[in-house]
Amino acid sequence: MVNQIKFETDADRINHLQSLKNIPSINPKDYSPVGEYYRLDFINHPTFGLGFVEEVLNNQRIKVFFTEGIQELDHKSFLKENAI
Repeated sequence: MVNQIKFETDADRINHLQSLKNIPSINPKDYSPVGEYYRLDFINHPTFGLGFVEEVLNNQRIKVFFTEGIQELDHKSFLKENAI
């Protein structure tokens, strides 16, 4: 169900990010290029601030929405392609 959330405009993305900021029980993960991230994870980046993972591009890159715009960042997926 969560993966069915779609953002048509930047206003939709900003509203989603603001809703994450307004829920005290949701704590962002501190970003690390060796961390593993999933779609819609709420993260805190040392340069860009708070954002959420809009898309996992592959096992090494994620697309993250920040108020200042979208950034592609490194991540490390620990999932193996051929894992059962």
